[in-house]
Amino acid sequence: MRRQQYTEGQINYEQYKLNFVEYIKYILIISAVASIFSYIFYRNVLAFVTFLIPMNFYFKIIQARLIKKRKQEVTMQFKEFCNSLCAQLMAGYSIENSMKECYAELTQMYGKKACICRELAGIMSKIKLSITVETCFEDFGERSDIEEIKLFAQILKTAKRSGGDVIEIVKNSSATISQKIEVEREIRMIINAKKYEQRIMDVVPLLIVMYVDLTSKDMMNMMYHGILGRIVMTICLMVYIAAFVLGEKLTDVEM
Repeated sequence: MRRQQYTEGQINYEQYKLNFVEYIKYILIISAVASIFSYIFYRNVLAFVTFLIPMNFYFKIIQARLIKKRKQEVTMQFKEFCNSLCAQLMAGYSIENSMKECYAELTQMYGKKACICRELAGIMSKIKLSITVETCFEDFGERSDIEEIKLFAQILKTAKRSGGDVIEIVKNSSATISQKIEVEREIRMIINAKKYEQRIMDVVPLLIVMYVDLTSKDMMNMMYHGILGRIVMTICLMVYIAAFVLGEKLTDVEM
């Protein structure tokens, strides 16, 4: 019964619900991309409508990307939490009291609506219900499926069970986890630079087709009339999509 009370309303990090503004935003983006592709490859209204048919599939991809992005943001926020926690423990606060100080500091940094602030607010509420800190972070780790949070929860749980210097263990562990996240962030920045290069390469073929269309209209008109031309453009589209997917997979490195 108590479990139901304190899990209600918590963030499900495996799902992302788009609000109305986000729906409109992504519908406009998808429509714009569909317009560009239908013009470059087919110049046909039917092609535009066809590109819009798998709209649900597009939204699943968008939601998956937003889920991944949110987890990365939570990981970076958790790094700041670890740094703040180290400072509070060094100042002599207990782990429970440190949560209040960390919440106040992170609220100023990210705002109350940030995931880490909402989680800390929930943890402080659970502590008032006599739920242990380690249980709170175990729940946080399970819902977020973030390795660093799971590791922190396990260290906290083990430290309390062993009966050692819990504060010292947690302080050292928090510093180590913070350094680990920072190294991962630096690696991700290098990967993102390569992703940016790949994005540019994705646009280049489309620009080339548009340039040829502007400079040699007669040659491009052949590709939009007759079965052979449409077959060639369809093959070009399939090759382009395959190259795009391959590029995404090559630059999508899991940390």
